[in-house]
Amino acid sequence: MIYRRMADGIPRETAADDIAFDRHYDVIVAGTGTAGSFAVLAAAMQGVSVLGVDRFSGAGGMSTFGYVDGYYYGANGGMYEKIDREGKALQDEMFLGKVEAKQYLLEKKAADQGAEFLFETVVTGVYLNGKTVRGISVLTEDGVQNLACEMLIDATAEAEVCAMAGCAVDCGRQSDGKTRPYTSVKVWVTEEGNIARTNHDSGYINQYDPKELSNAILAAHESQLLGEFRNKHGRVLFLAPSIGIREGRRILAEETVTMQKILDGDQTKTPLFYAYSDFDKHGKDNALETELLQDWYVASNLSTVCLSVPISIKSLIPKGYRSLLTAGRHIGVDHDTASLVRMKKDMFKCGESAGVCAALAVKKGVQPIDLPYKEVREILQETGCLQEENNVGIMFDDQYRRMQVRWLTDENEIRRELAGDMPGIAIYSCKRLGNRMAEELKQWMSGADGNELLRSNCAIALGLIGDKACLPVLRDIVRNRDSFYYKDNRRTNQLRTVIAIYLAGKLGDMELAPMLKEILLDEREYGKGLYHEITKTSYLFNPNRNFNEVYFQVISYAAVSLIRIMEKHPENQEFRKEGLKILKEAFGDDFHIQKTTSMPEGTFEYASMQNIRDYVNRYCRKKL
Repeated sequence: MIYRRMADGIPRETAADDIAFDRHYDVIVAGTGTAGSFAVLAAAMQGVSVLGVDRFSGAGGMSTFGYVDGYYYGANGGMYEKIDREGKALQDEMFLGKVEAKQYLLEKKAADQGAEFLFETVVTGVYLNGKTVRGISVLTEDGVQNLACEMLIDATAEAEVCAMAGCAVDCGRQSDGKTRPYTSVKVWVTEEGNIARTNHDSGYINQYDPKELSNAILAAHESQLLGEFRNKHGRVLFLAPSIGIREGRRILAEETVTMQKILDGDQTKTPLFYAYSDFDKHGKDNALETELLQDWYVASNLSTVCLSVPISIKSLIPKGYRSLLTAGRHIGVDHDTASLVRMKKDMFKCGESAGVCAALAVKKGVQPIDLPYKEVREILQETGCLQEENNVGIMFDDQYRRMQVRWLTDENEIRRELAGDMPGIAIYSCKRLGNRMAEELKQWMSGADGNELLRSNCAIALGLIGDKACLPVLRDIVRNRDSFYYKDNRRTNQLRTVIAIYLAGKLGDMELAPMLKEILLDEREYGKGLYHEITKTSYLFNPNRNFNEVYFQVISYAAVSLIRIMEKHPENQEFRKEGLKILKEAFGDDFHIQKTTSMPEGTFEYASMQNIRDYVNRYCRKKL
């Protein structure tokens, strides 16, 4: 047997053949937060011995210690619904808030089923035979304990145990390694005496650097007192003790769910539960995301379209490992999908699924991947965790419209939709159809007869399918710098100018470069009308306070598109030399940061442009 622990961010291995375990459990759940608390309860309800371990003083994670008491999408069904109902009744009887009632119920129900807890305890290492988990070591107030188990569930949200065990993990986006912005929750009392909560994005964080994490917590809490975020009609009660970290490590699983698979309809036939949300990525630096996400989120303006995603047992198993499951936002998904498969309802169901599978595997003496699916399905269907009605596909699901997305194939229907200000479905339908639509799009674009929406939308669709016939129109859009934004979504709608810059850059259009130089270097650029025409805060466009959203998007896309064009023409050394000179001059100081926001360093607003600046400067250093 071997023992692995983390040291300097790397799993270190020592022999452990003579280890004596202090106690033995059928199932140990590391982390009793949003997913882990339900993993403990679900496993205990199957009649096995269960231990939940958590660094906090109670169960529930962000649902309790993070004070995220509401829901943003997520599919319905599962054990959490009964707890929510009982929590509401308990709140009405004796608690001021539902968070405290929920924590009490999570702990009591698990204990009533025979589960044990070790709170204020951290996992310090993992015991393995080869790649089969045998137990963990934990640090308590009483010292180190060694605990054996038949099945271990990593529900830490950060894949902490998986990383210790040596499992392959990924983290952040490909462009710069950044994860989604984190947040701090402020709980306050209204003038009427009601409890309310608010939160805002606090910036970007490497939570695996203890000093950076500590400084980020301080900065997040301090930002709550900035004038932009003060409550005018209430008093602060407290700041939630746990900051909200939306993304971290993700395991490389036996089956990884990717955005490409979701959009292609390549889905598992043996789901444990369905996740449901839009790609709720929070960050505004869209230019640094994958091209696939930008094609969907930016070029097609489909940012708030929701998708149902089935998750199988294979996505909960680290590739090549045995007696180890995961439950939480660190399961086997790619970076794009991680922004969708993380909602509270779905993480509750993820924990419930993992707990059931772990317990059944122990009772049957098999690995979770070998469980008879029919038996697992029946248990999960009984609680409502698995419901086929949650398999809704792709949906517009908000106060403006609730309808299933139907990809278009009829040319007349596509043309009609392209002539309006909500063309996203038609544009992405053209991407799906590919070159079959090219000739029609060119004809409609050239014969638009003054219909600027039809003309520009045809160009965008052509750009998405990679046809350079769109470039003259895209250049016109950039040259005119209009502040028009599309209306497909309830929020985060995209600017036509930004879409044009993105697509022309993606196609490697060298003729766009002089305009990009003007945008990046001409100090008169900021005075142009488009940066100041959207004066009224509109949820449809969703700008932050004290943050010039239009300027930020245009500048960031101008910089990244110039890099894309340079990469498309590696043979043109003079062009590359001039491009690097432009980028170095544009981001050699904080000029663009100061034009974007007056918020201080460390805030989300400041960090958004700083991310672009850092990305550009790294690129320049690499190429010089």
